[in-house]
Amino acid sequence: MVAANEPKRILITGVGRWPGDGKPGLGASLAYHLADQGHTIVINYRSDQASATRLARTIRERSGTALPVRCDVTDTHQVELLAETIQAELGGLDVLINNAGGFVFKDYRRLTTDEWEDQLASTASATFYVSQAMLPMLRRQAGRIINISDAGADRITARPRTLPYHIGKMGVLMITKTMARAEAEHSVTVNALLPGVLDNSEPLPPAADIPAGRHGTAEDILAAVNYLLSDQAGYTTGSFIQVGGGWNL
Repeated sequence: MVAANEPKRILITGVGRWPGDGKPGLGASLAYHLADQGHTIVINYRSDQASATRLARTIRERSGTALPVRCDVTDTHQVELLAETIQAELGGLDVLINNAGGFVFKDYRRLTTDEWEDQLASTASATFYVSQAMLPMLRRQAGRIINISDAGADRITARPRTLPYHIGKMGVLMITKTMARAEAEHSVTVNALLPGVLDNSEPLPPAADIPAGRHGTAEDILAAVNYLLSDQAGYTTGSFIQVGGGWNL
């Protein structure tokens, strides 16, 4: 078991935009800040090698450690290769942050088959595949799994413009509960964060529409991540933590 104040090996899936190609995405922001805290970060990306390389270079310039690895987390074969790479390069894994998730804001009556399948695959299926592949390493470390879901995904309601995305994010919560119970005997905790509207969200509703009166930030999510990485959270598992300023409650 790695103590809270010791550097951890952290895999973050779905690490996207980094400065140079727009405002940083949540995965990239978490990777940057966690690396700044001294953790070793595995940067998973599917297609944007340039952005992943740029982020890794930024982290290294700040004396951090980052390993960019291309992997389509909806492909079980590639996920197994990702696990093998982490074991070979880092000797194991302490934390998994399942952040990947395709998002299309579109009326469900106009969705293509590919758009439907991609959103389900990149949310619920990817969370399941990656977690399963990393569990052998995490069990050896009494590791942590943090699943990124979405504010409101813990209740059933109409989602006409985000239907497959929210079905997938609801599935992430069911996976969280199931794995939390099963992995407790291995001292692996499994929890979910439910972000609301972040300041890089698209579309971005007015801040006045959010009960807290402002958009969320990557730092808000980071604060919750840091708690779940701490020794104090060693008995916290199967929880859904809303980090949305009251959005979708």
